[in-house]
Amino acid sequence: MRKRTFLLTILLIVTIQSFSQRKHGDFQQFSDRLYFGGSIGLAIGNRITQIDVLPQGGIWIFPQWSVGVGGRYTYRRERFSFDPSSTSIKPVTTTIWGYSGFTDILPIPDFNEAFGVKLHGGFVIHGEFENLYLDRQFFDITSTQGKGWIRMYMVGGGWRQRLGDRAAVNFLILWDLTDNRYSPYTSNPILRFSITF
Repeated sequence: MRKRTFLLTILLIVTIQSFSQRKHGDFQQFSDRLYFGGSIGLAIGNRITQIDVLPQGGIWIFPQWSVGVGGRYTYRRERFSFDPSSTSIKPVTTTIWGYSGFTDILPIPDFNEAFGVKLHGGFVIHGEFENLYLDRQFFDITSTQGKGWIRMYMVGGGWRQRLGDRAAVNFLILWDLTDNRYSPYTSNPILRFSITF
């Protein structure tokens, strides 16, 4: 019994050691190149309530370069309508649907591997195209156009922190290059937080 427990303990330690020492980009099979994840957002305030669901998936072409696609669903409710032609003050709601294509470049994917610093993360450069279907009058009451598609191009960067062999947390700061007047983003730059696995 002691021998079995000892051998099982040694096997477990060796397995954990080899698992924890796997480097970024060590793709042993095709599925190691694929990743999925995204983010969920919730903002509740006196004036605006917003719920965001942004799934994403991608593939590592090279250890430092990935491409992917994403989706978006947003529910937004503003408690007060500021339409000057309206005499009543009532909540208004809208939904936003869309998709995106993006690319990430990691010049140094893991500071621990590159410099021996106890930081299993690295800088990321991000570029994204986003196509959203929304009610343009909701975001600009002077618009004569109703629902339709808007395109946005965003670039930026941030930090990608590894949580294991596959999982990572991404903190990004993105700038909307189009500065579209119908943009659902309330600020430029845009802060984004996502998890991938």
